[in-house]
Amino acid sequence: MMEMFRPSWRQLWKEWELRGLVILSLTAQIILVVLGNRRKYIAGTWIRLIVWSTYLLADYIAAMAVGILSNDLGEVYSKHSGFVDAGYELRAFWAPLLLSHLGGTDAITAYSLEDNELWRRHSFGVITQAIMTLYVLLTAWTSSRFSLLSIAMFWVGFVKYSERVCVLYLASQKKFRNLIPNIPTDGSKVTAECKLKEVEGYNLTHQVLEVEVLDHSANTLSDEPIPGANDLLTAISFLEMVKRLFADVILGFNDRDVSRAIFEKEDFSADKAFKIIEIELSFIYDLLYTKAKAVYSLWGIIVRIIGIILTISVFVMFLTLIEKQGYSKIDLNITLVLLVIAILLELCAIADLLLSDQTAHWLIKHKKTAILQKIECLSPLSQKHRWSNSINQLTFSTEEKAFPYRILKILCIDELLEIHRYETPASLSSDLKKFIFEEIKKIRPPEEKKGSATDLKALFGRRGGRTVRKHNRDDLDWSVKLGFDQSILIWHLATLIYSKIESSKRKGHTSSNGDDANIKISKCLSQYLLYLLVVHPDMLPIGIGHIRFQDIHADVGNFIEQGISKKTITTVIPTIRGGGNFVIVNACKLALALLYPDEAKKEYKSNKTEEVTEGCKSNEPNEDGEENKSEHRKDNWDMIANVWLEMLGHAASQCGGAHHARQLRKGGELLTHVWLLMAHLGLTDHFQIEYSPTIAASVVW
Repeated sequence: MMEMFRPSWRQLWKEWELRGLVILSLTAQIILVVLGNRRKYIAGTWIRLIVWSTYLLADYIAAMAVGILSNDLGEVYSKHSGFVDAGYELRAFWAPLLLSHLGGTDAITAYSLEDNELWRRHSFGVITQAIMTLYVLLTAWTSSRFSLLSIAMFWVGFVKYSERVCVLYLASQKKFRNLIPNIPTDGSKVTAECKLKEVEGYNLTHQVLEVEVLDHSANTLSDEPIPGANDLLTAISFLEMVKRLFADVILGFNDRDVSRAIFEKEDFSADKAFKIIEIELSFIYDLLYTKAKAVYSLWGIIVRIIGIILTISVFVMFLTLIEKQGYSKIDLNITLVLLVIAILLELCAIADLLLSDQTAHWLIKHKKTAILQKIECLSPLSQKHRWSNSINQLTFSTEEKAFPYRILKILCIDELLEIHRYETPASLSSDLKKFIFEEIKKIRPPEEKKGSATDLKALFGRRGGRTVRKHNRDDLDWSVKLGFDQSILIWHLATLIYSKIESSKRKGHTSSNGDDANIKISKCLSQYLLYLLVVHPDMLPIGIGHIRFQDIHADVGNFIEQGISKKTITTVIPTIRGGGNFVIVNACKLALALLYPDEAKKEYKSNKTEEVTEGCKSNEPNEDGEENKSEHRKDNWDMIANVWLEMLGHAASQCGGAHHARQLRKGGELLTHVWLLMAHLGLTDHFQIEYSPTIAASVVW
């Protein structure tokens, strides 16, 4: 019977099977160290794909290598009557190093939040892999110094793997929430005061509680010798509040009042607000996806110091022992590389620890600014990358599909990659940050007079209705009362239509900087909300289904290809009764109302069905009304930008903390930053505090 592989090939495979797996395991560790933490501020698909595949393969490769090693050593032990030669003794030394690989790196412990929930499985893995490693070491035990070195490395690997399991457990959803302390109510003190008043003869119907407001200004430096130091201190002072938000835990009014007092200061800029939020999200990312919980503790620092000392000691002693033994040069070189890389990875971990925000905070807190200034030369606080600072945008296009996509369609995987063809990343501009920050700050004060300053349904629940009413455009109210997904699609296409027609009409005319800024902001938010609707519908309010972008894009693409003009959109309107595309028809209707507001208002008041279309046909722009039209144009873009902001605020307020946390590993989302900004300004449902039973019993007469 003919053999598929030659005996020489099988022998080559047998010799290099274990070596190849060990080298692959080491390569996986290097990739995870280099890219594991960078996904926090790199939003590209390529880095997620590399980290995901490496993270999944790393554990399997290391476990498989230990299994093969135990099998090989078992055979050798039986063949040589209990004696192990030097070559197999050297290979047995790889087992504790592979156990260290299973412990992972400080840069990444979980690829996704769901990995944290698998801490029980990893606990079982620690036990089984430790037993397997001990079996390998005992099988190859010779009572030599080399065997003692293996035990030292076994301790390093076992502690590292156990630490990983501990961090996964602490980052699991239930434990993360349980570690957050309850809001202190000081109920016993209130009860005592109430009973005293009752003894004095008072009938208590209510009790005014005096709450001590923490002074967060004490956590800032009066003179900031290091740029970004005050932002870091402010962010850390709010960290417990942010953790409560991500865990969906109730917040106290004290958090709201202190946060608002800082974020509503007149000299508090949008860049500063977003920088503080950026630092807060960076801390949350570290707690959920890295070994930060262990690294930035006294135990973690001690373990790392002992670990690197042991590893360096083993490396030095290993160099003195190999001269007396006849080891295989290939195996010897692989072992040396394993030890050298292990030392370098430990040094990288210590370097990351020294350059981290947590270390900077500790140095500032203990007034060691001289040391921090030296560290600043290597990694300035104000220039650290903590998120991608970009937003993905999606819009409709008429471009033909490239040839590879036709192949993907044949393979039935085109849906997975189609969206990326029309998705374009864009940097988050300072103008957009300023617009979001300033407009959200303006929302609360007027509503406080009405008594609805904390009612998110009144502030953002109308999804643009408040802005439409503010601009006296009740005729557009229908467009924001539709389903949220339909409103996004209609307003997105209407913004596109209105922009194209206005730009063609305004050729040769100059516009103010304010108009240009609102146009850019409107387009940016419009394309971003469409991106969320198509790619991340789970981040939008409950009830939003998955949108098949291909189905919508086919109809809208054909409409755009015909050319957008007043004539095109006026011919589309009558098809609303004839079964025309719902999104296209209503987007054209909305665009016409924006182009000709007077006629739209008349049609709304008189409820005449076709008046807006006929009015648009008979009212061409004229020179006498140019100033009035310019004012309409300015008001329209201001309204459009604020409608999109109101929709963004509604989406942010309705998205749960877990959904926001999932996006941190993908470079972050603007929606998460807006969510935290609203919380800092007191615009969240989390700011509620329940009375304790003792207080409730005291206030009832």
